[in-house]
Amino acid sequence: MTSWDVLLQRLAETPRENGTPALHQTATWLHETLAASGLATESVGFTSHPYALRLAGVVALVAAASYLRAVLAGRAWAALAVALVAPAVLLANLEWYVPVFGWIGAERAHHVRAVVPPSGEPEQRLILAAHYDTKTDLLDHSQRRLVQALAGPVMGVMLVAAALLLALPRRRFARRLARGAGWLALLWAAAFFVAISAGVFARARSPGALDDGGACAALVRLAEGLAAAPPLARTELEILLLAAEEVGVRGSWLYAAGRFAEPPAVPTFVVNLEGIGASMALGVVGAERFSLRAFPPDPRLVDLLDGVLRAREGRELERAPRGAATDARSFLAHGIPALTLFSREPGVREARGLHSSADSRERLDPQALEASVAYLEAVVRAADAEPLR
Repeated sequence: MTSWDVLLQRLAETPRENGTPALHQTATWLHETLAASGLATESVGFTSHPYALRLAGVVALVAAASYLRAVLAGRAWAALAVALVAPAVLLANLEWYVPVFGWIGAERAHHVRAVVPPSGEPEQRLILAAHYDTKTDLLDHSQRRLVQALAGPVMGVMLVAAALLLALPRRRFARRLARGAGWLALLWAAAFFVAISAGVFARARSPGALDDGGACAALVRLAEGLAAAPPLARTELEILLLAAEEVGVRGSWLYAAGRFAEPPAVPTFVVNLEGIGASMALGVVGAERFSLRAFPPDPRLVDLLDGVLRAREGRELERAPRGAATDARSFLAHGIPALTLFSREPGVREARGLHSSADSRERLDPQALEASVAYLEAVVRAADAEPLR
C-alpha cells in the first residue's frame, strides 16, 4: 500500500495546475499507482480548456471598457449591444460550457478511473470522486463571493442605462446614468479580473493540500485497501479522480455529459469529496450552484453518510447552508444522484486561502486522513449491505 508520505508529496506539496506538465505527470502517476494495486484502471481523455476561467476576466474587462467608451461617445446602440452580448458570452462559457472563447489554448487532459468490482452482477454503482488539479488565485472563496454576487446587478444597470440612453438621448439624466453605469461596470470588471484572472501572476503557487489533494490521497488508499479485501457483494465501486475542476468545474461536466448522456444501466450514485483530511468534522454542501441553477444533495446519500458517521463517531453530519460549485453539480445536472462531502478545519467556520500557497500539507491531519479512509470504507460496505433505492 502506498505510504501517506509518498501520496502527500505528490498530492499536497506540488502544484498541479491545468495547462501545465505537472497536471499530466500527476495523471500518469495516479494511473500507475492505482493499476499497481491490481484494479482495472483507465485514463479518460477529454478536451480541456485550461484558460477558460482566466479568459472570462479578460472578456469582462474588455466588455466594460467598450461599454464605457460607447456611452461617453453617446453611441447608445453600441452600449446596448455590449450590455446584451457580454453577459450572454460569459454565461455561455461559464454556465453552459459553450467554448465561445474558452477554446483558446485547448489541450488534451485526463481523468483517472479505477473500478473495484463486486463478486457477482452489480445491482448499483457507487462513484467516489475528487479532483486532483489545483489553482492559484489572489482572492479566496469568501472574497470572490461578493464580486460574483454583484455580476447580475451590475449587468442589469448597464442594460437599463443603455436602453434609457437609446430612448432618451437628449435627456441629461439618461446621459449621466449611462456614464455612471459605465464607470460602475469598469470598476466591477476590474474586481472580477482580479478575482478570477490575476492569480496567474502570483509567484507562489498553491500545492492544493485541502483542495483537493487530501481527498485524492484518501481515495487511492481506499482503493488499494479494497483491492486486497474481501469483495463487495453487489456494488460496483469506482474511484474517479477528476481534472479541470478548477476551470469552472468544466472537467466533470464533460465527463458526466459523455458518460451519462443516456441513463446508466444500473442505479448510479456519486459522492464527491472536498477538503478531506482537515478533521473528522464532516458535512455536506447544502446546494450545488451554477449562476442560474441550483441542485440539492441527494437525500438517500445524505442519510447513508449521516447514519455511518453517527454509528462510528457519535456525531451527525453537518448540513452546510451555503451553496458551492463542486464536481457534484455536474452529475446532478445530468440526473445522477450526488452530493459533496467535506471536512471542516478545527475552529474554522469557512476555509480560507485554498487557492494560494497557504493550502499546504500542514493543513492535513494524518489521523483524520486515516479515519476518513475507514469511514469511507464503512460507507461503501453499508451501501453494499443495503443498496440505495
